[in-house]
Amino acid sequence: MSGRRRYATGPALGCALLLACCGPAMAASALGSLPATFSGVLPCADCMGIQVQLNLLPESAYVQRMTYRRDAHDDSWYELGAWSLLSDGRTLLLTGDREGGAYWAVTATGALRKLDREGNRIDSNLPYELSRRPRLESIEPRAKMQGMFRYLADAARFRECRSGLQWPVAMSEDYLALEKAYGARRTAPGAELLVSLNGRVEQRPRREGSGTEPTLVVERFLLTLPGKQCEPREPQTGLERTRWRPTRIADRAVVVSAEQREPWFVLEPRTKRITGSGGCDRISGSYEAGEGTLCFGTLVSTQMACPSMDTEAAFLAALGATRRYRVFGHILELLDEHGQLLVRLEERNLK
Repeated sequence: MSGRRRYATGPALGCALLLACCGPAMAASALGSLPATFSGVLPCADCMGIQVQLNLLPESAYVQRMTYRRDAHDDSWYELGAWSLLSDGRTLLLTGDREGGAYWAVTATGALRKLDREGNRIDSNLPYELSRRPRLESIEPRAKMQGMFRYLADAARFRECRSGLQWPVAMSEDYLALEKAYGARRTAPGAELLVSLNGRVEQRPRREGSGTEPTLVVERFLLTLPGKQCEPREPQTGLERTRWRPTRIADRAVVVSAEQREPWFVLEPRTKRITGSGGCDRISGSYEAGEGTLCFGTLVSTQMACPSMDTEAAFLAALGATRRYRVFGHILELLDEHGQLLVRLEERNLK
């Protein structure tokens, strides 16, 4: 079969009015009060289990410890990063040092259930949940860190890039090497300088007053990066000129078999055109985008003969109902005029 098929996606006037008046919808938090600790033992293919402790902190920061239980010894690994809730209000995205981040579902009981790498449910009877602890339980991370260091008025501070957490710096162990490099590379007294180091955070006496406070101990200074800054805590992939692939349409995961082609689209800002595929037919059309708003004009597709058109039909219907969008790192969500999730997509640019 040949020719072109048209999918009406709403009057252009309606799109224009929406783009002029409406902003992105925000979902309410299901996490409850923060800070909070979540913990549990997850399955492990080559060990007896992975003990996970996740501390969610205010200002969208988190600290995580993963301990791999083995016969001879346990291995602990720490991660610092930023968290965000996707627009459904119940999907938690952790953006640390793993590409693409990690997904957790916030359950009705307030626990966290692990999702797969694309944010879909893991169908298994194995324990994949972290339960909320009655109170915050401290973690003293030990890891390679990159962040902004400054020394002023006999006080040193470090702000970690991924999480935004900051601590005073103890003047012990390899601190002198860090201070010497800072003095040689800083642009002005008290100016921040991006540095890389191996360190740990532990409770130490306050410089002023009584009690203790979390303090960074420099175990090994690595290098300085003059003229550079921390990247944004949630690096944003651009909405336009990015190849987007749907991973979920409404409440259904998108599964592409080896015999099928994956659906995708790219938005071209110069021409305001969308091009892509529904998984069978090639699609094209126009779009309008504003601050958090997105609306597609009439989409045109080829008329190919494919075994199943269900995913393509659902994908095109969702594009037609799109009025808003949100970007979380490498994840794009398309929403309707009420802020309900229509499609979740991931960046799939060709290398």
